[in-house]
Formats: sequence, structure tokens, C-alpha cells
Amino acid sequence: MSILSAALFFTRAHLVAALLTGCTPLPILEVSLNRLRTVLPQETNLTTIYDVAKAAGVTAATVSYVLSGRGSISQATREKVLKCAHELGYRPNLLARSLTKQQTRTIGLVIPHIINPFYAGIAETVERNAYTRGFRTVITNTYEDERLGQELLEDLAARRVDGIIALPGGLSLAAIQSMLKSGLPVICCLWEEEGQNIPSGVGLDFKRGGQLVARHLLELGHRRLSIIVDTRPDGSLDHHLRFSGFTETLQDAGCPLEPQFIAHGDSSLESGEAAAHQLLTQPERPTALFATNDLMAMGAISAAWKLGLHVPHDLSVVGFDNIALSPFMAPPLTTVNVDRDRLVTLALNLLLGRIEGKQLETPPLLLPEMVIRSSTAAPAPERGPASP
Repeated sequence: MSILSAALFFTRAHLVAALLTGCTPLPILEVSLNRLRTVLPQETNLTTIYDVAKAAGVTAATVSYVLSGRGSISQATREKVLKCAHELGYRPNLLARSLTKQQTRTIGLVIPHIINPFYAGIAETVERNAYTRGFRTVITNTYEDERLGQELLEDLAARRVDGIIALPGGLSLAAIQSMLKSGLPVICCLWEEEGQNIPSGVGLDFKRGGQLVARHLLELGHRRLSIIVDTRPDGSLDHHLRFSGFTETLQDAGCPLEPQFIAHGDSSLESGEAAAHQLLTQPERPTALFATNDLMAMGAISAAWKLGLHVPHDLSVVGFDNIALSPFMAPPLTTVNVDRDRLVTLALNLLLGRIEGKQLETPPLLLPEMVIRSSTAAPAPERGPASP
């Protein structure tokens, strides 16, 4: 029970009792206060650095240095102070610290939708890595709504986060620039916008990822290839880059992608299944399929199974992102890996550097890698179209 709750509970209860019994309120209040004294010492007698200093036989300044990780303090003294702080149940006053240092030791993370395993993985990695560096993470979802995205940025700023990591999908560059102009550090992660100058951040060579997929399938002997791509008008450019890397490589190899083998999705399982059904029920079906994210690739495998097709014997399937579920698919999914740990480490380094007033150089684009599993193989002899 909090102090305020206890005060209200005891005071109200005994005032009501006074009115019902005809007693005067003052003695009743005195009883309430006496009872409150049994509650107050437990909540207000908080351990301070002075208590820790007295127990450890050092100065309060030494305790402050030890707890903040600053100063040249001997290991023996450091251990003694930490032991006393633990035994006394000392908890730092984060509000006071934030007022003194003008920092809250919190960062914001803005993602499109945590239900997508790729973004869930990013969120988990950011939170875990930020925690090890003394920061807490406030995670928000735009649900790919730019108006909501702008409100979330403003809300994070109002909560005095020290900086923000922003992923595309539901955020406009104008909203990002507005935050930067206010002095709040923002790091853009995996942003690609045609003809736009992206604020400093960490990116991936998405086009190279598409090229890797095309080369892998061509090397297996596939010549009738297809693609499911997320090309929503309000989506980011990265899926377009995966598409262009894939199609340009096929063109250069003398195996251009035929228009009837291009289908569209919205990065969901359901859209991948629907698009794959469309591709696989044509009179001449493809022998390989590239979906520009893993969820759509998983939907494509589901569609193939429902049509009586075997992956990879009848259809090779490749995804993109290497989400945690990919190796557990049946069959395990061949995909393009995005190194989340490296991505997050670079983004946090940039952000924490900006928070400290440092101007660190933007790192070069990360290079994706193929992860070859059991969902791809050489094309089998022709069997004809699947039944609708």
C-alpha cells in the first residue's frame, strides 16, 4: 500500500466511524495517524548514499563514483561499497539522476508492427543490448500509420527519452527531420527512400540480397522463376530493391523474369499464400519462387502443400530476413540473412554516441548473406500444372 493510499484509507474509514458513532473527529484522526506510523517508516525510510557510505566507511562521493562506474576506486573498496549497498537495499533515485544529468537513460524504438517476427527480433535485440549498456527501451508500434507514427515520436520526445531508433513503415522523413531539428538524436535503421537523403543510420544492401537469391536459383538450374514482392505504395523501398536485384540478375543471365510470374503481397503469411496459389495454378507453373520476406515465403510453402506440390522437389522457395522460425519450417527455409546483432550494435553505437554529443561516422551498408537450407533444390522433371 502506498503512503497516499494508506492515508486515505485510514482517514476515510475512521471519519466515517466518527460520524456513525457520534464521536469527535479529532481522536479518530489521532488513531488514524498512529496506525499510519506503522506504514510510513517502511516506505519513507529509504536508504541513501550516506547510509551506504557510513556502513562502508567511505565518503558519499566515493559511493557515488562506485555506483556510477566513474573515478579511480580500488577493487576492494568498490566491492565493499556494492556489498553494503546490496545489504541495505539501496536503490538509486532515477528521477534525481535524470534531473542532474539531463538524461533519463531511456531510448525509444519505433517499429511498424511487433507481430511480424522480424521486427519482434529487432525489438528483443535492441532491448537486450541497450540494457547491458545501462539504458531501458520504450517500444512503440506505428501499425504503418504515418499519423500515428508522428504522434508516437512526439510522445517519446515528451517522455524525455534520450534518443530514438526508428525503422521504416508508418514514419515519414518529415517527422524524423522534425525530431532532429528539436535536438533529439534519431537513428534511422534499414531505411531506403528513393531520391531522399536519409538521416544517419544503419542500412542493408537489399539489392545485393535479391542478386544472391537469383544466383543461387540459377546455379541450381532453374530457368522458370517467379517472385512475390511487397510493392505497396506506402511501403519502404527495400522490397523494391530486393525485386530489382533479383530481376536484373536474371536479365543479365539471359533468363528474364516473365510478367505472369510476378505476384504481389503485403508481407503477411496470408498474402504469400494467396499470391503463390495464383502463380502455381497457371498452365505453366514456375519451378522456383522468391518471396521478398520470410512470412510470404512460408505462405507460399503452405499454398504449394495445399495444391499437392512438394517443396523443394516440385517448387524451390526462398525468403528474406532469416527470422527465428525459418529453420523450423517443413522444410527448413532457404533465406537471406540480416545480421540483427550487428545491425543493432551499430545502431546503438551511433545513438549513444549522439546522446553523448559525439559525431560518429555512418557505417557502410551491411552485406546480406544466403542461408541455404532444404527448401531449394535442382528442378525436377516436368509434371504439368497443379489443380486449382
